[in-house]
Amino acid sequence: MKINGPGQPPASGTPTTGEGEGVASTSRTSDATAADATAADARKTSGAGKAFAEKLAGTSSAQTDAAARRPGEISVKDLAAELTTGKLDARGAVDQVIDRVVNVQLGQNAPAHVREQVQAALRDALESDPLLAEKLRGLG
Repeated sequence: MKINGPGQPPASGTPTTGEGEGVASTSRTSDATAADATAADARKTSGAGKAFAEKLAGTSSAQTDAAARRPGEISVKDLAAELTTGKLDARGAVDQVIDRVVNVQLGQNAPAHVREQVQAALRDALESDPLLAEKLRGLG
């Protein structure tokens, strides 16, 4: 349907009724039809929604954590827990974080000399940056 601006005659083929009546009644009718269709769709999919929720409830937290991470992101929750309980010292935690970063960025099959260079560069950055070095000293 074409909508003309003010002062222009209605588009051809449009029934003429009282001023504004045709538009208002069409709008009400289409709103009611859309609401009925939405309610019918909700009734149809409510069973599917329950089945989907049941499937989600069966996933383990490890799967959820892995799926929630973005590509290239590493998890350090386990290291933080070991650091808190005293099973791991700060230097060991930093070494493991560096290893994880290198594995994610280069892959586990990267040549040893490339891995060593990247690890050395990361350690150098940690030690030469005053803010990071202070945070590392704060760990223990």
